[in-house]
Amino acid sequence: MRTPTTPGLGPPAVFVGRAQEVRRLGEMLRRVHAGVVYGLPGAGKSALVAAVAARHRGPVVHRRVLPGDTLDTVVDDVRRLLREAPVAQALSDASRLEDLARELDAHRALCVLDDLHVLGPLERVVLVEDLGGRLRKGALLATSRESVPRHASSPDRVELRLDGLPEEAARLLWRQLGSLYGNRDGFEEAWSRSRGLPFLLRRAHAGDTGGEEPVRAALAALPADERRLAAVLALSEMPLDAGALAAVLPGSAAEESLRRLGARLLVETDARGRHGVHDLVREALVSLLTPDEANAAHASLLEVLEREPLPAVVRVRAVCRHLQALGRHDARAAFIVAQGEALVRHGAADELLSLLDSLPEALRTPEVRLAHARARVRLLDLRRAYPELLALRASLEALDGTPGSEALREGVGTVLVRVALFSLEPEACERTLEAMPVPGSAEVFLQQLLALTALRFFQGRLDEALAMLDGAAAASGGAESGGDRRVLGWCAYARALMLWIEGRDSELAEPLAQCVSLLEDAPLDSRGPLVAAMSAGILSRLGRFTEAEAALASARERLGQLGAPRLALELDCIAAWVRGELGQRRAALAALWETEVRAERAGYLFVRLLCRVGAGRMLLELGRRAEGQALLDAVEAEVRTRGVLGLLRAVQVARTLDVPGPQAPPVTVEPREVRPGIAARQRALAAWGAARQGDSVRATGLLAALEPMATGADFALERALGHLARAALHRHAGRAKEAEAALEQAARTAAEGEVDPELIPELSRVLTATPAADAGPPVGAADAVVLDAKRHELRALGRVVSLERRALPRRLLYALARQPGRTLSKEDCVRAMWNADYDPRLHDNSLRVHVSHVREMLEGTGTRVVFEDPGYRLEVAGGFTFVAE
Repeated sequence: MRTPTTPGLGPPAVFVGRAQEVRRLGEMLRRVHAGVVYGLPGAGKSALVAAVAARHRGPVVHRRVLPGDTLDTVVDDVRRLLREAPVAQALSDASRLEDLARELDAHRALCVLDDLHVLGPLERVVLVEDLGGRLRKGALLATSRESVPRHASSPDRVELRLDGLPEEAARLLWRQLGSLYGNRDGFEEAWSRSRGLPFLLRRAHAGDTGGEEPVRAALAALPADERRLAAVLALSEMPLDAGALAAVLPGSAAEESLRRLGARLLVETDARGRHGVHDLVREALVSLLTPDEANAAHASLLEVLEREPLPAVVRVRAVCRHLQALGRHDARAAFIVAQGEALVRHGAADELLSLLDSLPEALRTPEVRLAHARARVRLLDLRRAYPELLALRASLEALDGTPGSEALREGVGTVLVRVALFSLEPEACERTLEAMPVPGSAEVFLQQLLALTALRFFQGRLDEALAMLDGAAAASGGAESGGDRRVLGWCAYARALMLWIEGRDSELAEPLAQCVSLLEDAPLDSRGPLVAAMSAGILSRLGRFTEAEAALASARERLGQLGAPRLALELDCIAAWVRGELGQRRAALAALWETEVRAERAGYLFVRLLCRVGAGRMLLELGRRAEGQALLDAVEAEVRTRGVLGLLRAVQVARTLDVPGPQAPPVTVEPREVRPGIAARQRALAAWGAARQGDSVRATGLLAALEPMATGADFALERALGHLARAALHRHAGRAKEAEAALEQAARTAAEGEVDPELIPELSRVLTATPAADAGPPVGAADAVVLDAKRHELRALGRVVSLERRALPRRLLYALARQPGRTLSKEDCVRAMWNADYDPRLHDNSLRVHVSHVREMLEGTGTRVVFEDPGYRLEVAGGFTFVAE
């Protein structure tokens, strides 16, 4: 399949003398995936590239770069041409380049960019290096009047400087032109002044006398009809066929004029019968046109565009250009507003915003301002959309009662309510809902209902929100009575979403099933992927992971057809939660942090807080409790400040994933729990509790069940809890050495998993209360703690701990004991242990492990090691003595 290449002309009818270049470029592009053909105007760069493209086996997309183009418009146009369909709205150049490279590779397509020099130097480099450097199966080929700079780290690319034809090829071109348009003498003179440039040779064959500006002279001598037709082609952004040009001249005059222009080589015609002009002809002709001629050409092109089958974005851009040239600014403003939805659907919200910004201040009507704010919302720029909408609402309140103001207020209110909810501004949302007119349609009523229930949920009035949904469902007739499926479906959706955030898992299944069944046949719109995404989150919470993955895949597929950045952000947030339920804690945490950054930048604070709650939960599950609790504390404070108390419950549910203290009630193991993280945590905590109570049978069984579950870095804390349980069992059985080894293993496992250093020592303190069967006689005074560096031993509580074979913990302990109560920096700790300079990448984890070993040695002595940024200090009891070496 060959993708249509409407914007560009193919090779000219006569193309000779470049066989070697065509062959070389084609061969090189199969090995190196980006190339630039550069040289003087008229050297035949576009013709050469078109000839190479004609031999390409895959799809070809062509885009000529025009004055005023930007990187995003060029790349997005190519994306649309390649797919022959709307594309997802990109929020950055990096994302659109990545998407285009992926599509080019998937189709093994060739992207041809003509006149790259029109863009700025940086944009040229981005296209050739960033896009070309990403390609592995697709290819990029550009033409430019200037070379594209490269540096040492530039990816490989083909570069071809195109000069004039050699004399033999030039003679062949002259003969070929003679066979088409009639033989002409004068080759030697044409050769001497053309330097072999094909364009100048063609002009010489067409009769140019060799003046300083032969093209201008030829154009100036054109009859009126030919001049009018040439002007239309010069001001058109794309080649046109004869049928389209028939509207410019009556009867057969267009075809006759095209024939004569072709004979003069002022108009080029490709193999598909489309007509266009060379850049040099265009530049010369535009400079010759009078204002009246230019206006007539722009007006003719507006008529042509009404009938041409063009992509929506290309049509809007072209119509706006011609209306602006004609000074018809009112018509341009109305046209942009009318086409706003079409642009948004095709992933061109940023272009819509640029078009609206180009309007004079006098034309910034409320309709224009509303379209502008909607474009910002579509681009996920809520921070700037929100104040724009507030200002627009205030201005409309002053116009209350004027014709059309009520419908406009409804439109503004609908958008403002959504943005206020996304931005967690409940007061503004409530005020807007109260001020909105009575809904004029069932769709607006449904939107207001869902917004009001969401507001009540945010305000901490969940029961009231659920009652409103029940009332709306009953008023619509109810599912049993064949009521409004759309209303019933979205009421079920809102209920399920709020219960999911609230953590009321036992109530989720019924509204989820209702929502999916009632909305499964709903048309593809901006809410469609939300149902699949939300159902994925709930299904994973219920442990139905196969269904959850299928729902995520469905949501992503539907989202790809819509290209809505806000929905993409919501989907990424929910997908990260699903990964957390799957036990992929570290991956979920990374995804939540990344999505939280995007939500913060967009001003989408609801998703931002959901990400932070999820991240807090993941941190607690990973054993990074200080960081997790601090994050949840910050979320709770923000929730209270903003008055969105409905999210408090989500914070409370996340806190339950922390490891409970020794005085907490026994953990219940749910045999049917299939969520890996929850199932492993339940068994680890239950085993730890049973071991502390001396229930070796239950503890051993739980540990056996835990072992296959707790594998990988995500489950380091569960494995550490398992080692603690084994230490307790050994201690009950009187196996002191085995108990100590298990404690060491628990600390080591926790440190490797980046569990908080204080957590394992805190949990292991309860073991000192567990009677040991082999406790020996007391050594020394009851309250004496002697750290003997001469004998390398610690004497306390009637026991002796040998430090003989524990060199690194011993060195650390001695360094701390020399200055008890004073913080020793990490640099000094590392120097004391390894006699090396501190490197956090090499030493942080090891230092954490050895600190935990020291804490184990000191357990129950009243002496302890405390972390205090930027290092550690030793807190000692009154009976502490350090015997130096």
